[in-house]
Amino acid sequence: MFKSFDSKTINSILYHIFLLFMAGSNPFISITYSNDDVVVDRVNERIEVLILINEAIGYGGIVVIKGAPGTGKSTLLGTIEKELKKSSNVEIIKEEFTPAVYNKIRNININTSKRLVVVLDDFNNIEMLDNFNQQRVIDLLYNLGQKAAIILVENRIEGVEKELEKQNKKFKRYELDGLSREDIKQIIINRLNTVRSTKSESLEPFTQVEYEKIYKKSRGNPRIALLICSALYDQKTNSII
Repeated sequence: MFKSFDSKTINSILYHIFLLFMAGSNPFISITYSNDDVVVDRVNERIEVLILINEAIGYGGIVVIKGAPGTGKSTLLGTIEKELKKSSNVEIIKEEFTPAVYNKIRNININTSKRLVVVLDDFNNIEMLDNFNQQRVIDLLYNLGQKAAIILVENRIEGVEKELEKQNKKFKRYELDGLSREDIKQIIINRLNTVRSTKSESLEPFTQVEYEKIYKKSRGNPRIALLICSALYDQKTNSII
């Protein structure tokens, strides 16, 4: 005869079958933004940064976007870039800053029929240059910023804005904070849904208590949250094998 199980036991069995199926399919392996992610809208931040960039597009200027590594600076700018590309009179040049980028910037020809936006990600890499060449880059960008919008993205506590202030060069600054509790939760659910047969708003296999700990430890930094999730996910799925 078959042994009968109550509903609680059946749910537990089904849950462990689910974990077995998921083992080896860790959706948190990549801790950076991927094409499978659904971008969490930083609505207020996007509007505020877009206003600063539009002002720079109209009159020229430098906008420094700051934030700790993994807070989503590049992702936010990616969504803003899509908005700007809808305009036929805006040209965008986007580069990850390296010493070699200097010559590319120096050879930029400004098209008078279009507004130019130059985005330099990882501008903290300027530290690879000596003081003399750092100053050459800053002077070049400041002069270019008289006719174009220059967007510098970096994660240093005291970065390029310190030098700009010291030299009385005008610029706008925006600092990106960590994501809200609800936004981090949505990122986790989005990742879980990439390996689910049916999409859900559930945090399983994580509990709400575990999620609160993830958020507290990450302080709203999505990269750190995904790193914690990756380790915890492996721990929970591998522990039943």
